[in-house]
Parts: sequence; C-alpha cells; structure tokens
Amino acid sequence: MREQDLLKYLRRNPGPELPELIPFRHAAVIPAYGERESLPEVLDSIDRADGEKSVAVIVVVNHPRGADASSSLDLLDFLRERTLPRVFPVYAPDLTDGVGEARKTGMDCFIRSRRFGDLKKSFIFSLDADSPVAETYFSAVISALEAAPSAPGTVIGVKHGRAPDEKQERAIRVYEKYLFRYAEKLLQAGSPYGFVSIGSGFAVRCSGYVQAGGMRKKKAGEDFYFLQELAKQGTLLRIGEPLVFPSPRLSTRVPFGTGQSVKNLLAGGCLDEIPDFAFDRLAELLAGAAAPDGFLSDPRKAPPGDTTGFLAAEKFGEIWPSVLDNTPPGHEARLRAFHRWFDGLKTLRFLHAVQRAGR
Repeated sequence: MREQDLLKYLRRNPGPELPELIPFRHAAVIPAYGERESLPEVLDSIDRADGEKSVAVIVVVNHPRGADASSSLDLLDFLRERTLPRVFPVYAPDLTDGVGEARKTGMDCFIRSRRFGDLKKSFIFSLDADSPVAETYFSAVISALEAAPSAPGTVIGVKHGRAPDEKQERAIRVYEKYLFRYAEKLLQAGSPYGFVSIGSGFAVRCSGYVQAGGMRKKKAGEDFYFLQELAKQGTLLRIGEPLVFPSPRLSTRVPFGTGQSVKNLLAGGCLDEIPDFAFDRLAELLAGAAAPDGFLSDPRKAPPGDTTGFLAAEKFGEIWPSVLDNTPPGHEARLRAFHRWFDGLKTLRFLHAVQRAGR
C-alpha cells in the first residue's frame, strides 16, 4: 500500500476529525441507535478487558432520517456525562444508509487520525451497542493480528447471549449452528470465504480497511460485503473462541440477519439449509481451479454439469481472458485472481444454483 492510496481514500471520504484520537493505537467503533439500556453493559465490559488502555472507543450515535431523535439525544447526553477519557461520541443524525453508514462514519474518523506509518500497526474493532466482550477480547485479537502482519483483519468468534425464554433460546442456537455450519462447509470445500459475517465479530488492520475501500454503506449486509472485499486483500485470520456476546433480541431494523431469522423460526419457519451435494460440487470446482493444469489455464477443462452451466451463465469464458491480461504470470496469481472473481456472493449463488438443480 502506498501513501497516495491513503490520501486518495481521505479525499473521497471526507468527514469529522478528532485530534484526541491521535494518542490511541487502536479503536473500537460502536454504532448506537438509541440503545441507552444496553450500551452501558458494553462499555463496562470494555473497561474490564485486557489491553483496553490502548484502544479508543468511538460511539457513533445515529438515527435514520425522519426518525424521532429524542432517544439518540438522550444517549448522547449520557455519553457526554460519562467521565471516561477514551470514549468519544460522534453524533451522526439523519442517516440514509443504516448501520453501515454509521459504522463507516466511526471507522473513517479513526483513519483520519492515523499517519501513513501507523496503518499496519493500528487496528479497528467492530462492535455493536448490545454486544459485550470477554475480558481477553482486546489482548487476544491484538496478539493474533500482531503475529500475522500480512493478514488484513480477523473474524472473531461470537456467541449470542441467553434469550429471555426457552423457545427463543432454542431458536437462536439453531441459527448460530446454521451460520457456523455454512462457514465450516465453505472452508472444507476450499473457499477463502469460509467465515461468519457479523457486524460485532471482526477486527480490521487500518491498512486493510483502506485497501478494501472502507466499510460499505448499506442498510443490511454491509458486514458481508466489507469482509468479502477484505478477504480479497489477503487471508483473514479466524479466532474461533467466542469473545463477543451479541444480544439475541428480535430486531426488525434490517430485512435479514439474526433478528429476522430468529423471528421466522419462532413463527414455525425453517432455515434454508444448503444440501451437502452442493458443497461437493463447490469442492470439485475449487479443486479444478487449484490444479496447476486446470481450467484457469484452459477454460475448456471446467468440471462438467452444473459447474459448467453456472460458469457459462456468469460469462466466465468471456471474462477470464481479460482477467488474465491484467494478472501477473504464474498459477498462484491466476488462482488469487479467480477467487477475487468467484467471491463470497458468487459462491452463494453457485450453491443455490446446484441446489435448485437437485444434484
């Protein structure tokens, strides 16, 4: 990464600057939409965590355009009265792009406080206002990233807090197992996108954040799209131990995700479990891509059946020659280019296509 890349990012993403952040090596960013009841527990857990003294806490107090601002203003007053020198409230009213925009506001704010030489050594922790952390949260994540300087970031184990009743508790555990099973099956098939995308379950190196183009401004799925792009910058670390404990609340602020999935389960619905044979076809595809004499060197060698049909529908044969024209020679470079093209979203579409085909 070059210094001009940072300057280009800052020009494209103007916003508030907080000189008070300069002494801190790292930052935790927490978007908060009127979450006056749950945020104190999160801040208390951060106070108890190892290594927190080097971490600034940026709380982005936000509310959507047209929404009642009273609860957000009450939360802002609470934060301003709280005598913690490392907690920095940022007021971001009238947002149009949901939690993704709020998260980006705080993360960009910390990036603006960094010198170019700091970017590889400074990390941003992504949390939520209802997601307390373990006492070892910061020390474990910092140690993992410092031990792997080429990793652009890490996904972190999460375990939702206990639900208020037995039925909801069963539903949240079913949903958790569903998420982790999908990620594990992707890993077993050889995909670099085998991780769970949860907004409170990752940390990113500041250099990786800039290279990935910053947090996505979306009302839902922003964590998935950002982590997908981050994984294209290098291999993400995976910390399996649960270090973050999100609330199991039935939020309806976004059209999909934990809240909606649990609500669907409670109503008697089920989760769309992708069958094993679809992952088998994915493994065949990825093995063919990984083979030095496979279809990345000759598209005519693509595996038959559903795989060939999907690649044709995605215009692989037309796109791949131009990709190769802009890729350094050698199989490893071709394989990296393929995984940038066949990303997490294409992987999901492939699995669904095989599932629909029924074989």
